[in-house]
Amino acid sequence: MNIDLSKLTFDAGEMVMSAIDDDDITEIMLNPDSSLWIEHRTRGMYKAGRMPESQATSFIYTVAGLQDKTINKALPYLETELPFGRARFEATIPPISDMPSFTIRKRAKAIYTLNDYIESGIISEKWADFITKSLIEKKSILICGAPGTGKTTFANACVDTLTKVCDKTERIITLEDVPELQCNASNVYSMYTNKHANIDMNILLQITLRSRPNRILVGEVRDKAMLELLKAWNVGCSGIATIHSNTANCQAAIQRCIDLSLEGTSSPPISLICESVNVVVTIERTNKNPSGRIINNVGRLNGCREGQFEFEYI
Repeated sequence: MNIDLSKLTFDAGEMVMSAIDDDDITEIMLNPDSSLWIEHRTRGMYKAGRMPESQATSFIYTVAGLQDKTINKALPYLETELPFGRARFEATIPPISDMPSFTIRKRAKAIYTLNDYIESGIISEKWADFITKSLIEKKSILICGAPGTGKTTFANACVDTLTKVCDKTERIITLEDVPELQCNASNVYSMYTNKHANIDMNILLQITLRSRPNRILVGEVRDKAMLELLKAWNVGCSGIATIHSNTANCQAAIQRCIDLSLEGTSSPPISLICESVNVVVTIERTNKNPSGRIINNVGRLNGCREGQFEFEYI
């Protein structure tokens, strides 16, 4: 191990490094009060201990230096990846936060399949079969839920199914802010946004349409890029995407599509949504399942009548 990585592991400390090495831990969070919190696949969220301010500061600055990034009072936040495991690293220092704080979101090492979701009781076999059938039929699937509900992990289960059932020659293009989607297809092309180069999701979608896609997979849609994605899905390219919504139901998911699209247009793209989005899957947190989450709705979008989107619930 080189000197820089040795310093990074030293600054991170045993508690953080152990959490990084634990495949059942998905997120590690340090709050401004120096409390360290863990998100565990089965235990949920719990307080793991504390990290002194001096250690947190050193850790954040070491990560920045290793990734050739800058963080200081004039630029008091850091968005990057850890140099091992490609975990997402978000950090803030004063004046954005009272004390040094960070969030580490780990990239899953293992891909959980739809069968794993069935066995865990997160999704019914009927719904999993419907999703598989939809992928075979080249339907576009929108996965919706609140932050931390496991949308990307479930998206990866859908992508895993896609690679098993689709034509092996299909060209699959994945678009993300950070690499989280895991696609093992033989004909796959991955692109990432880049703030420093002013490459946002809209630009990636424009590049994608000139890159002969069969399927377009988007890790997360956050803004007016939703409008571009809908247009892309409406020209013969199906896909999978995730969006945030505090309410885990199909109507709320489509309303979120409208809200995001309106950042790039003056009128709601109702007909475009009806033509482009075929299936909506919603996921929510629950105490009724050991995993802490459950798929609570799967709906086929059949159109819109008198301002109300019509779903056939599976």
